[in-house]
Parts: sequence; structure tokens; C-alpha cells
Amino acid sequence: MITLSKLAKLANVSVSTASKAFSGSKEVNEETRAWIFSVAKEHGVFKKFYNVKYPRLVIAVVVPEFQSRNYGPLLSELQRSLDEKGCSMTVMASRFLPNESNKIYDYYSKYTDIDGIIIIGKHELCDDELEIPYVVIGTDKACDKNSSSVNINIENALKDAVKYAKAAGVQSLGFISETKTKEKLQSFIDAMNEIYGGFDEKYVVITESRFEESGYDGMKQLIESGNVPRIVICGYDNIAIGAMRCLNDFGLRIPGDVALIGYDDNAESKYMVPSLSSIDVKHRECALAAVDMVIHKIFSKPPRKNIVIVAELKLRESSVLTG
Repeated sequence: MITLSKLAKLANVSVSTASKAFSGSKEVNEETRAWIFSVAKEHGVFKKFYNVKYPRLVIAVVVPEFQSRNYGPLLSELQRSLDEKGCSMTVMASRFLPNESNKIYDYYSKYTDIDGIIIIGKHELCDDELEIPYVVIGTDKACDKNSSSVNINIENALKDAVKYAKAAGVQSLGFISETKTKEKLQSFIDAMNEIYGGFDEKYVVITESRFEESGYDGMKQLIESGNVPRIVICGYDNIAIGAMRCLNDFGLRIPGDVALIGYDDNAESKYMVPSLSSIDVKHRECALAAVDMVIHKIFSKPPRKNIVIVAELKLRESSVLTG
């Protein structure tokens, strides 16, 4: 084991000089500091002795995955919000793996100097008094009521979509999603039960495929089964984009034959042809709330325990009902 005394000997400096070099003292000139650091790195002990605190708060964000474009806008808004607060951001993916958020938290707490953590989506942490303050962003089913959380309420927006359909006299509503976002189906079912008094399973497809492929596969199943609903709500916008392509390939008009509503309101959705109706989950508001909450927790200020952000239905060309 290399002690600071042994390292000082290897660098041919005093223990006091080595200690001051690692603490950032201005009493050590940069040439000497660089030499001591190079010796420490050569022997793999640089991090062991380097104890200068990074001048900005560092917030780790745990996201379910990187390949999904649905998390991109939220990550961008978190980066923007942290920049505005003078903080830095680092990101890791939990990859939807069981217990992965616990492992990531354990890594950050033992091997890094992270100041706080923001977790997007489901997690397994159960102690709100853990050493590193953390905040959860998610829907009601993803947030832990015992943890500080920013809860995205999608139920009202889904109800608005179903009410819109009923007011127009629509009798058949469908839902397409994939296994990793299957929980959104329950919100759709709840809205249908409340407003229509029930739902028809033949109009619901949950695919093993993902993203645009999920939308294409799901819509194809509905078309080939002969169960084509008048309106289809999709688990997220990329699924709706795949459904659009499938409808075009089968010669069905949007929204003349089938109307579509997505979820997430990604930036490109309003520029689709036709423009895509979607549920806006308010990424900016979520990011601002989560950043404010985690910073309050870092400085031991009592944050609001749970904040609710209400999603909003944005109706565009893809859901115009014309008979």
C-alpha cells in the first residue's frame, strides 16, 4: 500500500509539500504539483489523495436508457436547469434492469463525490434518509410516495383525449404501446371505464418491438384483424410515427380513417405531416422542479415532498375528426 509518506519519497518532496499539492494549496508551484500528480497517477493513487472539491455541485441523473428519444428532451431540460443553477450533470442508464438504481446509487456514494441524484422513472431505493439526496421524476406508478418526487399526472390528459372522442361521437378507441411502457395502458383503461363505461380489448395492442417498429407492428395487427378503431392513442410519439407509416402503407387516411394521438409531445411532432396530436408532459416544468428540490435537499432545506406536474393534451391535425 502506498501512503502519502511513501508517495512523497517517490516524488522526492516532503510529506507537507505532497499534502499541499493534493489540497490545492497555492504554496506549491504548478510545476511541482504536476510532477507529484504524475507520480501519483503512475502508481494508481491519484484519486486516493486528491481532495480538492469541484467548485460546482455535481448532480447525477439516472435515466432508464439512452436509445429512447423520449428521455432526450427531459435530459436536455435538466442540463439547462442545472446550468442555470451553476451545477454540472453526469448521466448513467439503469437499462430497466432490476435493482440497477440501487447499484448505481451504491457506486456514486462509495466511489464518487456526487452531491445529489435525480432518478427518472422506476427505482428500488426505499430510504429517503440516504447519504446522497435524491429526487424521483416519474408518473404516479414510478414515484415513491415516501421519497421526494416530481410526479407527472397523465390521467387528466388521457381523460381529455377520451372525452374529446366521446364528444365527437366516436365509439371505438384503441391503444398501442410496448412492454416497457405498458403501465400507461392502465391509465387508458381507467379513462375508458370512467367516460365510456368500459373498453374493448380487441382495440388494444402491446408489442414486444419498440419505438417506430412498435407503432407499425401494432397498427398492422389492428388492420389485419379487422379491428381498426376510429382513434388510436399511442404509448409515446415514436410509436405514433410508426403507426402513421403503417396507415399510409395500407392506404388509410390520417385522420380521415384513423385519428392518432401520441404521448410526450416531442419537438418533431408538431412538424409531422399531418402534425401529431400528443400529450405534453411538461419537460421544462419537471426539470425545474426536480433541480430545485434536489438542491434544497443538498443544503438540508426542507423541500416540498411531492410535486405534481399535470400533463396537457395538445390537439393537432392527426386527431381532427371529420366523420
